[in-house]
Amino acid sequence: MHKIEHIMQLDIDYIKSFSEIETCNEGVLFYNKEMPTYYDANHAHIWRKVVEPNILLKNIKDFYQSKSLIPRLYLYNVEENQSCIEALENYGFHYESFTDDVQCWNGEYVQLSHNPAIQIERVTDANMEEALAVEMSIATFGEPELIKQAFEKTYHSPHFTYYLLRVDGKACCTANIFISGNQGRIESVATIESYRGRGLIGYILQHIQQESVKQGLEYLWILPINEQVAKVYDMANFKSIGKLKSIHAFTEGKSIHQIRQDA
Repeated sequence: MHKIEHIMQLDIDYIKSFSEIETCNEGVLFYNKEMPTYYDANHAHIWRKVVEPNILLKNIKDFYQSKSLIPRLYLYNVEENQSCIEALENYGFHYESFTDDVQCWNGEYVQLSHNPAIQIERVTDANMEEALAVEMSIATFGEPELIKQAFEKTYHSPHFTYYLLRVDGKACCTANIFISGNQGRIESVATIESYRGRGLIGYILQHIQQESVKQGLEYLWILPINEQVAKVYDMANFKSIGKLKSIHAFTEGKSIHQIRQDA
């Protein structure tokens, strides 16, 4: 698997597009007071070895509370950071564990049958509302108002390009690519419920693969949220290059597992 610093740097570049950032020896702290309940925008991202867990956790808690935000952190490199995990409860943190696939496109295209009903276009001001409506229909993405705020911020970033897939003119599938340096990452893959099960994701993913080649990207990543989604991406030649273990810790509010179950 690629070094964790390599993967974390792309993650940091991605989150910086919609958050403020402060650095610490063990990682970074993201915050966006305009979107206080948006998990991705408000959390510490810790992946280096934590030498003084008690000091770090106190500093994280104080930092977010000083900004009237819920203290939250994502902890990686969990094998080396067991002492930090053990200290979480002492500082009022609940936590949940994840083991996620990290997938990278292998550079090969899947042969897809020609479907004249399918049209894929770049999202512009003319069709932005249609693309946003698709994303806002996906419960696992979070609250619709938060989705709207995040969409509007990333849509106007030069590092993001959004795509919309239509079937017989109906907007039904979206995805975007975030680019930093020679790397790209596909985000927010969404299909409205009534159009699922038709293999539409494969078409929009292949379109983005083709665009990544035109732009000379060396790596094209995608991070599935579960094994079922990972199998869908695998069918589009996004192959697993390893597992990434992490801890999501928070002092209040819903866990990510709860949000996904509620959806």
